[in-house]
Amino acid sequence: MSDDKANRDHHADQMNPNSDAYKARMDHQADQSNPTSGAHQAAADNRANQMNPNNPAYQASRQGGSDQSAGKGGKK
Repeated sequence: MSDDKANRDHHADQMNPNSDAYKARMDHQADQSNPTSGAHQAAADNRANQMNPNNPAYQASRQGGSDQSAGKGGKK
């Protein structure tokens, strides 16, 4: 099976309410929306770190990833 077909099939599964992929996606979204869940707190912390210029995640989020330095494809 080609990667393109696999991606289309996975996307179709995520949109089908009878599939496990759909249920997993909805569970994850519910966790992030629930202010008492760990996933919600992790998402909020990640966003705060990316918005804070004193945090390394700030620059990494603007360079396209923390593994890219300015000399290796990152923005200067």
